Amino acid sequence: MRKLVLAFSMAFLAVMGSMMPASASAEVTSMQAVSEIGAAADGIEFAVAGTLPPRSQLTCHSYTAVEICYEKGGDHWWVQDQNSGDASSAGVYWENYRNGSLYRNGTCITSLGNGNWGQCNKNYYEDSELYGIPCTWNRSAGGDIVCTGTVYRYQ
Repeated sequence: MRKLVLAFSMAFLAVMGSMMPASASAEVTSMQAVSEIGAAADGIEFAVAGTLPPRSQLTCHSYTAVEICYEKGGDHWWVQDQNSGDASSAGVYWENYRNGSLYRNGTCITSLGNGNWGQCNKNYYEDSELYGIPCTWNRSAGGDIVCTGTVYRYQ
């Protein structure tokens, strides 16, 4: 399992490294994280219900099934499930880098239902880099966490 997590982290780092000089984001079409991602530093955290702060305090990106927002002032991830037609939860897989090396990573998942905001409270160093990618997880069917879309730098 450690090898799988290490392989995923290295793949993510390779994607991040290849995109950094050119732009702040890159389209990732085949990135898939299996449920063993829970063994990562911060593991899987389930979001708690909350009221979204004003959009001016957030950096948000919306996808077909997921909207993810990052609140830098409080180091909160905000996640909303935007697909009422499936049984999947929505989430964000994040990686935090310090001095060019992976420092922490984890997943924030909301199972609060379509249209409801959930948040995960983290604490990152101000001088660190933070990246996130949207995820879905049909855990009731025993599915894997699937992360696809654009990888964005949030901090």
